[in-house]
Amino acid sequence: MKVTFLGTSSAVPTKDRSLTSIALVMDGEYLLIDAGEGTQRRIIEAGLGFGRLNRIFITHLHGDHFLGLFPLLQTMGILRRTRPLEVFSPPGLGALIDSLAKHASFRVDFPLKLVEFSSEAKFEFKKYTVKVFPVEHGDTPTFGVKVVERPKPGKLDVELADRLGVPPIMRGLLKKGIPVRLPDGRVVSPEEVVGPPRPGKTVVYSSDTRPTERVIQEATEADLLIHDATFTSDLADRAEATGHSTVEEACEVALKARAARLALTHFSARYKEEDLREIEDRARVIFPNAFVARDLMAIEL
Repeated sequence: MKVTFLGTSSAVPTKDRSLTSIALVMDGEYLLIDAGEGTQRRIIEAGLGFGRLNRIFITHLHGDHFLGLFPLLQTMGILRRTRPLEVFSPPGLGALIDSLAKHASFRVDFPLKLVEFSSEAKFEFKKYTVKVFPVEHGDTPTFGVKVVERPKPGKLDVELADRLGVPPIMRGLLKKGIPVRLPDGRVVSPEEVVGPPRPGKTVVYSSDTRPTERVIQEATEADLLIHDATFTSDLADRAEATGHSTVEEACEVALKARAARLALTHFSARYKEEDLREIEDRARVIFPNAFVARDLMAIEL
């Protein structure tokens, strides 16, 4: 899994940071979590393209998390997309799309499947599962997102396969769990040459939220926790009033969850690059594997 941060600012973009959007790339396809203003431009700059995008999850209907969706849909239409696109969102997005189609020159000419959810839900896909769960962000229904890769095939013992005389062309079948019959008639089962399945990676995104036990629960031992860090602790009152977290609170959540790594994001536009460097240093005192997410940063898990 590769995680690419497309937008890491909060409600207002800066010259360096677009509004919230995260791409998760798995086996040649990717999904988006949120689509703030500037998302399609960042997709181009990141080299992701539009053809490999299969689905989009919107965490809540605050403009900095979804207003980039409409030009993205328009661009894919202009590029003559024919493949279906799935969009998952809290209630209200469908009405907005219908209103645009009615009152503006906006239409989606490819199959668009819109799924609206109003409570915790789990969605099963071929390569991964996505769970949405409620978090605390004022009166707007807001959801965190947990993405879990399905287990991957175990490691093939190449030396043993060589000794058994398994031709290279057959080894992919063994990794998929399919027995193979050799030219001399012997049958080799996957258990003979392939190790146990490897667990997939887990990424949890808090969305905009106060620090909550629910995020800690969902992010327990996650490979990566991406957490709201809109303000530093000197603005803790403002963070609480607006339903956000401070950098320090995000680090405490990661500690309690025993996450492997912590990505801090959704920074207020008041913070400049020199501030972010200082924020990262301060965060690592609390949680050593913390880092500041920056636009177009990509990490492999």
